[in-house]
Amino acid sequence: MFYVSCCSYLAPEYFMYGKMNNKIDVYAYGVVLLELLSGRKPVNSESPKAQDSLVMWAKPILDDKEYSQLLDSSLQDDNNSDQMEKMALAATLCIRHNPQTRPTMGMVLELLKGDVEMLKWAKLQVSNPLEDSMLLKDEKLRRSNLQSHLNLAFLDMEDDSLSMGSMEQGISVEEYLKGRTSRSSSFN
Repeated sequence: MFYVSCCSYLAPEYFMYGKMNNKIDVYAYGVVLLELLSGRKPVNSESPKAQDSLVMWAKPILDDKEYSQLLDSSLQDDNNSDQMEKMALAATLCIRHNPQTRPTMGMVLELLKGDVEMLKWAKLQVSNPLEDSMLLKDEKLRRSNLQSHLNLAFLDMEDDSLSMGSMEQGISVEEYLKGRTSRSSSFN
């Protein structure tokens, strides 16, 4: 399960292009923020496929700005709606599909600290649907593409023993994914 959970923090562009950059860390931090808000794991291992992604679940809620629907039931009674909103705004910006439209970690820090100008900027960014329409006009296609990349990453990851076996053998993520993709003629 370690491998599957670890992959949940990787940005879509890592699966598409295999390139690392600091915007991948920003994406991972967005997933961590979603975990803190929702109390959910990055991958729902209780689903039939064990592939239900926290990001895929949260994205429609964030897009609709229904932040209270994200909250873990143990947080529902707390009167920290301002902090919850800042975390949700930060998560929304961090998990953007297009890495160029994600904030820097410094910007995320300022937002979480409550910087008034950064909060205004974040609200403007979240209310501007340009980011999604720039990448792909059809929202369903965009989510479908993200899900297909997650499915590729989780290929044959149906039980914990397989994922632990890869880790025990010392196989890196890159080597494992190379082995997975080389079996498919669509990647040759």
